[in-house]
Amino acid sequence: MICFIALIVFAVMGLFSAKYRDYAKEAFDCVFRRLTLRKCNTSFDKKMKMKLTGKIMKKSPKIGGAVFKHFEVISWVFTLLMIISLAYSALGIYNFVVYNNCEGPDAIGPCIYNELTGELTGGINDPSCGSQHCADFGCDCNKGCDESNDFAECDGNCDCIEEVCGA
Repeated sequence: MICFIALIVFAVMGLFSAKYRDYAKEAFDCVFRRLTLRKCNTSFDKKMKMKLTGKIMKKSPKIGGAVFKHFEVISWVFTLLMIISLAYSALGIYNFVVYNNCEGPDAIGPCIYNELTGELTGGINDPSCGSQHCADFGCDCNKGCDESNDFAECDGNCDCIEEVCGA
């Protein structure tokens, strides 16, 4: 199923270089035929198999031989990993849009998407904790006071009350 991964890769690369547009067209034809449970009539999968295993064989003939022998299984594994990765990314984006964090309604951890939007929303970056200091340094309002929260400047005030923490 190397043609599915190749379609995505070559479609993106084809935007920037005409060299990869033919590969993208061949990959699309191969994917379409595979989705309709037919064999690729182009030699695209064989061409990619030869290119990839040839490069690997230059470095390690033993590994290259194993990759050549099990190429179809390896390409299915990478296809499944890509689909699972896309699903988890979509779930994280959904949680961020709906719950303002990456992990769902009960999450208290930081979210990587906060960096993309420049916002401090949800989890330990929630500015609703009360003070600017606690928003800047991570006020985890849902946890008890401990060393990991680093409330030295808040005098151990786990509620992050503005009078104690101060900005």
